[in-house]
Amino acid sequence: MKTKLQAARAEKGWSQARLMDELEDAAARLRIELPSRASLKTQISMFENGRRDPGPDYQTLLCEAYQATRVELGLIVETAPSQLGSLPTLPSPRGLSPQASPEVLDYLKSVFVQHAQAEPLVGPRFLIPAVQSQLPLIEELCKEAYGSHRADVVRVGARYAEFLGWLHQDTGDSQQAMLWTNRALDYASELDDPTLSAYVFQRRSNIAAEAGQAGYAAGLANAALKQARELPGEVRAVALRARANSFALLGDADDCARALDEAREYAAKAVPEAGTLAPYCSTSYIDMEAANCALRLHRPEEAVSTLEASLARWPAEQQRDRGLCLARLATAYAQLEDVEAAYNAASQAAAIAQTTGSARILAELGRLQALLTPWRKLVEIAELNRLLGSMKGT
Repeated sequence: MKTKLQAARAEKGWSQARLMDELEDAAARLRIELPSRASLKTQISMFENGRRDPGPDYQTLLCEAYQATRVELGLIVETAPSQLGSLPTLPSPRGLSPQASPEVLDYLKSVFVQHAQAEPLVGPRFLIPAVQSQLPLIEELCKEAYGSHRADVVRVGARYAEFLGWLHQDTGDSQQAMLWTNRALDYASELDDPTLSAYVFQRRSNIAAEAGQAGYAAGLANAALKQARELPGEVRAVALRARANSFALLGDADDCARALDEAREYAAKAVPEAGTLAPYCSTSYIDMEAANCALRLHRPEEAVSTLEASLARWPAEQQRDRGLCLARLATAYAQLEDVEAAYNAASQAAAIAQTTGSARILAELGRLQALLTPWRKLVEIAELNRLLGSMKGT
């Protein structure tokens, strides 16, 4: 019986040599180092025969090469629906104070990594309860920790709070998003960590920009860049991206373009390491944000060319952002009155929005619906509107 990896290669009609070519191309895009061809061939054979499980880097590259998820390739097992809801609730113990031991911190860090890896694929809907459930423990640890462990505890608190803020932002709840992001900034301030503080400031800028508060967004982006020279390349790039978005909202095309050019420069040079704050920040990601700026500046032709090029090299594991990219592409096509292309891109984006529950994708598709009003009686557009209406509960 074929393994899923063997089946995936057979479905593509690839030889093993072709798969190695694809993996090498993916490694170049994602800045992952591969061994020699001979060693790589041995690894592939062992993976496909089930004699060895691919490590995290190989899993990422295989997903990228095949444009498939870990579940589809058999790299992780899809779990059955939980039956925990039918179990009785146990009483909570009282009077026990958790200790900030290295073992507890390692547990929280490992769970965070798993949540962060799952988020681009499954979106916020299923992750918010899981992440939220860790916060009582983390906040209790932060209240009680002192001495040599306190910095580590507070850093864990900052990462979880910022992540929960992001998840709420992706559901469209800007109030909860800002609340948890502000909590993350409190923790970052205690640590006196310029990189963490800059990252959280640019996240606050993103929330403000999506709420249409252009001046506030610009001020927060500038705060993120106050110590720009001390920042890793990918953090500096996302902060510059936040600045560009605020300039686009303000209608300042020249300053927006300068910020985006600088962001691309730092994204291209960045070599994200384990635990980096912005591993998603690639040149493709900056291009997607540049296209959003172009839409805000009423330049749909520029947005289409940028988004089409970006999608051609989009990482397979950044599925949620791919959906947002497609939704923005659909909006750009609609502005150019290319209804067929807008429908095709929007249909793909809607499928990803259904999977991830991303309100940001739905918001962009709502923007698209208004542009497609003149063609609402076409069968395809009417079908799209019914689908989007059902997803919004209307």
